[in-house]
Amino acid sequence: MRQVPVIGPIRRGLQSDFALRFRRSRNAMIGSVLVSIVLVVAIFAPWLAPYDYEQINMLAIWRPPGGEHLLGTDALGRDVFSRILIGARVSLTVAGSVLAITLTIGVTLGMIAGYFGGWAETIIMRTVDIIFAFPELILAILVAAVLGTGTTTVIIALSLVWWPGIARLTRSLVLSLREEMFVDAAIASGTRSWRILLRHLLPNIASPIIVRASVGVGFIIMAEATLSFLGIGVQEPTPTWGGMIRDGLAALRTDPHLALFTSLALAITIIGFNLLGDGLRDLLDPKVRDQ
Repeated sequence: MRQVPVIGPIRRGLQSDFALRFRRSRNAMIGSVLVSIVLVVAIFAPWLAPYDYEQINMLAIWRPPGGEHLLGTDALGRDVFSRILIGARVSLTVAGSVLAITLTIGVTLGMIAGYFGGWAETIIMRTVDIIFAFPELILAILVAAVLGTGTTTVIIALSLVWWPGIARLTRSLVLSLREEMFVDAAIASGTRSWRILLRHLLPNIASPIIVRASVGVGFIIMAEATLSFLGIGVQEPTPTWGGMIRDGLAALRTDPHLALFTSLALAITIIGFNLLGDGLRDLLDPKVRDQ
């Protein structure tokens, strides 16, 4: 009697079950809504911005919110709302670039260290330990100060301090799976090491790495804002939230709208990614999910 494959229905059932649990998770839903809003704003910022973010109007310096300028203007008469929108694109561009670099390097090196061990593990993990010996933000500031200012410098500096955490997490996950029977069966059947890593181990460690990445976006955005606040990040005329907060501090008592609204945008973005990461952790981590 011919058997009917059931892989498709099972997979669809798992997907629908995850979607149902996702909708029931308050953190995941709130986080996904906030992140979606920020992503839409970042993507369509040039079309949503009512003014050119570089447009200077010395006759409209420090105008309060309302009228022609929804969130007021800054010390050069530039529209704050337009610059916050463009700043969202800059922050997410940096965060996406750092994520892509750190996940590629961290996951690759972590899997090599966890699966092969030996001298490769020693070199990789000792490098990780050396980087972890320095506070992350302080090391990023030092690297940015040495390389000079600019978007590329920020991406390099933050990637340098963030990939070791991904590598350590990946190594620990691979070590816990390396002795499983399905890995032994793959080795016994003559499967090559790179195929075992990509087809057997990587899918099984993807969930915690995704959670770590979603939570890490908040740290990356905050670190980018900090570097820009200190004047060693993305430079003018490109608007960044950190740079706008720094500019707003000079007039915090008389015209607080620049620092206030920019800080609010930064806080909403970080809270959104953190809530999304917490929600995904609750949904993807069996220990938390089954409690």
